[in-house]
Amino acid sequence: MSSNLFLADGTVVGRALIQSGDTADGFTANLTVCFPVTCPDEVLEHHLRHYAVEFRDWITAAAAARI
Repeated sequence: MSSNLFLADGTVVGRALIQSGDTADGFTANLTVCFPVTCPDEVLEHHLRHYAVEFRDWITAAAAARI
């Protein structure tokens, strides 16, 4: 899956790439975020924290659905 990252005015400023797949023991995931080198560190940190919460929620929900 891939998606563009936008500013409030609709300008594309980056890209998120997600690759995942099932394994014998669960799953594997590769998460990539591409921002311009001029992007402030706090913007990247904010997005990485967002990813951490979002994927934790998805993994928790998937685990609960399997029980």
